[in-house]
Amino acid sequence: MRLPFFTLLIGSCILLFSCKENGKEKITKIVTEWQDKEIIFPEDVVFTRYGQDTIQYKMPESDYKILLYVDSVGCTGCKLQLHKWNEFIAEVDSLTSGSVPVLFFFHPKDKRELTYLLKRDGVTIPVCLDENDRLNSINRFPSRDDFQCFLLNKDNKVVYIGNPIHNIRIREMYLSRIAPEAHIPTTPSRNTITEIDQTEFNLGTLKRGNPTTVTALIRNIGEVPLVVYETKASCGCTSVSYKKEPTVPGSSLEIEITYNAEDPGYFNRTVSIYGNMDNSPLIIRLKGNTN
Repeated sequence: MRLPFFTLLIGSCILLFSCKENGKEKITKIVTEWQDKEIIFPEDVVFTRYGQDTIQYKMPESDYKILLYVDSVGCTGCKLQLHKWNEFIAEVDSLTSGSVPVLFFFHPKDKRELTYLLKRDGVTIPVCLDENDRLNSINRFPSRDDFQCFLLNKDNKVVYIGNPIHNIRIREMYLSRIAPEAHIPTTPSRNTITEIDQTEFNLGTLKRGNPTTVTALIRNIGEVPLVVYETKASCGCTSVSYKKEPTVPGSSLEIEITYNAEDPGYFNRTVSIYGNMDNSPLIIRLKGNTN
C-alpha cells in the first residue's frame, strides 16, 4: 500500500501549488527525496512553555509523531496559523487518545513576537526554541514552508511530508494513517466545475486602519456539490468569510474578503481557496495602495 499513498502525496502537493510542469518536477523531487528519510534530532533538546519557561519534557516513544519546523523567514504570524494548529492538535488527540505527539521547533527571528503569538492563540503544548537552528543544520529541510512539516513513524522516518494546515488532502492522509479506524474522511470523492466572476480586485488608495471588503462569486456549474475545504490568505491583515456548507449544482457561493491596510505603500495580497473543484486552488488577488 506504500506506493499508492506515495503517489497520492505527490498529487496532493502538486494540487496545492497548481504549478507549471517544472514546478511539478521540483515537488516530485522533494517528496521522493524525503520519503522514508530519517529525521535526526539534536541531543539535549530543551522545551519551553510559550517559548519562555523551560519545562521538563522528553519526546515520547510512539508509533507516530508530527513535526513542524518553522524558520526565521517571512511573516511568522501568517505562516504559523496557530489557531488552526490548535484545532488540528485537538482532533489528533481525540482520534488517538493523545498518543501522537505534535512537536514544534522554532528558529525565531523575534522571540518576543513568537511568545506573544503562542500566548495569544493559547498553544499549550511544549515547544522548542531552536535559536541556533540545530535541527535544520542537521537535516537541511526544504526552504518552502509547506515542506517543513512531517509525519514520522516510530523510527523518526518520514511517512508523509506536507503541512496539514495548508492542504486538506494531506490533513486527511495524516489522520487516516495515524487513526485508520477512528477517522472518517470528510473530503468528497468527486470534483465539480466552477466559474468565478472576478479573480482580481483593484482597491485603489486606502487609508490605514480602514477595512475594505470585496465579494467574489463562485458558481457551481458541475454535477456534484461544491465544498470549500480551506482558505489561505497571504497575510494576517486579510480575512475570509463564507457559508461553510455545500453549494449545490446551479447555485453560487459568496466569498467575502476583508483587507485591513496596515503598512503604507503598494500592496498585492492573495487569497487561495481550496475545494473539490478541478482548478483548486482558486487564487483571488487584491491590489492597491495605502496612505
